[in-house]
Amino acid sequence: MAEVTRVNGGVQPQGQTGSIGSTDALVILNGVEMDFFKIIQQDVSGDINNIVNELDVGESIESFFQTIGTKATVEMYQVEGDSTGQVSVAVYPAGAWTTTTLQAAIRALGTSVGGNTVDVSGSTVSSSGLEFV
Repeated sequence: MAEVTRVNGGVQPQGQTGSIGSTDALVILNGVEMDFFKIIQQDVSGDINNIVNELDVGESIESFFQTIGTKATVEMYQVEGDSTGQVSVAVYPAGAWTTTTLQAAIRALGTSVGGNTVDVSGSTVSSSGLEFV
């Protein structure tokens, strides 16, 4: 019986071979490529806002999602249930937002966002990747 040596189909990111080295690798097996962001809701002074009361209609987290929705779709998100002010989002298409453009857009929402008039003008955005914790 003939034998064929398999040369692709491993678990490496598309187009990569060998070891991933010291960098983390995100592999999306099905579906669209996404970007992952960590948003920390902060005021102009850099103080972190407690977002546990910001999840209702018309409040700041909804404003974040509406802002993201002007260029991309939120595929999934996680709001931390503590005082870290963190919202993690996965959006597609990849490249619709960068950390710089998303941070500028969220900060532009201003100092009186939503029904609780929250200051989000110092919020920070970083590229978080995806990790299951």
